[in-house]
Amino acid sequence: MEEPTFTVAELSQVVGHAVTRAFPEPVWVRGEIRDLTRSPSGHVYFNLVDPTDGGGAAPPLLPVTLFVSDREAVNRTLQRAGAGRMTDGVEVRIRGTIAHYAQRGSVQMRMTSIDTEFTLGRLAAERDRILRVLAAEGMVERNGALPFPAVPLRVGLVTSVGSAAHADFLHEIEASGFAFHVVVADARVQGAEAEASLVGALAAVCAAGVEVVAIVRGGGSRLDLATFDREVVARAVALAPVPVITGIGHETDDTVVDRVAAAAYKTPTACAAALVARVAGFARSLDGAAARLSGVTRSATALGTRRLDDGSARLRRAAGVALGRRNVEIGNRARRVGRGGAVAIRDNHQAVAGRGRRVLAAADRHQVHRDMEIQARRARLAGAPRALARSTAALDSAAARVQSLDPRRVLARGWSITRDGQGRVVRIVSAVAPGELLATTVFDGVVTSRVEEPSATTLPMGGVAATIGGEEAG
Repeated sequence: MEEPTFTVAELSQVVGHAVTRAFPEPVWVRGEIRDLTRSPSGHVYFNLVDPTDGGGAAPPLLPVTLFVSDREAVNRTLQRAGAGRMTDGVEVRIRGTIAHYAQRGSVQMRMTSIDTEFTLGRLAAERDRILRVLAAEGMVERNGALPFPAVPLRVGLVTSVGSAAHADFLHEIEASGFAFHVVVADARVQGAEAEASLVGALAAVCAAGVEVVAIVRGGGSRLDLATFDREVVARAVALAPVPVITGIGHETDDTVVDRVAAAAYKTPTACAAALVARVAGFARSLDGAAARLSGVTRSATALGTRRLDDGSARLRRAAGVALGRRNVEIGNRARRVGRGGAVAIRDNHQAVAGRGRRVLAAADRHQVHRDMEIQARRARLAGAPRALARSTAALDSAAARVQSLDPRRVLARGWSITRDGQGRVVRIVSAVAPGELLATTVFDGVVTSRVEEPSATTLPMGGVAATIGGEEAG
């Protein structure tokens, strides 16, 4: 007897009946969301898989459909719980009916509701686990232990380019008037690609030679910020070679990345304001040092002048007293001689006059020497303002040198720098080969090119990148 042969439609109908008999009522299923998409018609499609450690064969998956007719109820449930929208990588517990989808020959689930307490509880539990692991390894304090630059003018910015967070951070930096140079790396901040995007952007700005890195994004729900609670992102921040500061979400938000960063601020604007305040404090300390130097110089000049004036007055008084004593002595001798003879008196008077002239001449010479010494000291003191002016000029020169070191000036003059596919700087023609990809950084971005035939022609050297990546905001 010939075995029965089913048509595709008949077999599909049998399978459908079997699935319906096996699952006559809606069921709860838990798993991790993968490949979530939203159609223009409003339906949501994703796969549900069991969480794995990333090794071994791919896990089984269950296709899930959330029709627009059920989506509104699910969104209300998520909003009431403050969970935000569903996204890839989030573990959920959902309810729905199991059916056989004949058009694709697969079993799928039609989602009708979600258990938000399960999802938020799993997020909180995973967050606590990651923090315990990082704390045990000393990762929570590692980045904060790095020395923070006194004048952090070269800043790496990791954010979604074009977002409000990006604009708020740059506005605060530009309004300060200081010579900041910001190296921007575009990154996804939520969704399936966010983890790898954030880690890659952080590595890129660190490789550009920045002094500090800022990671910023606007506020969102717990699901929106879930990427910043992931272990791989937190470890990248903790192991960064320079201090990392954050401005993630709103004032009430607190992520694992905030915990391992050198400093965490409530908003992107507050993050930028902290950098501005540090540079402003350094500028004030320079102004204070200049003012103190000027005050010390003026005080020393005034003290020296007073001492010279006092010495001159004492010298004149001493000369006057000595001359007075000599005149009294001469008078006493004249009275003792009396009328001992006109000749004797005349001789005595001549002797006295001669001695008086010598005394006066000696006093005059002494006074001249003292006047010359006073004038010399006055001349030396007159040079004190010039010394102050030289000190002020030195400070101005130092400030000018600081400004001259601003890399943007070098880039603005047309300099650039070329790197090969491994990120190494190309210094000679023989370092590249035909077909090799090169990346040339100019003032406003990066130009990618391919080598056709190396030439020995000498090219001008370049500067440092101002922007890394150009991906649209996530």
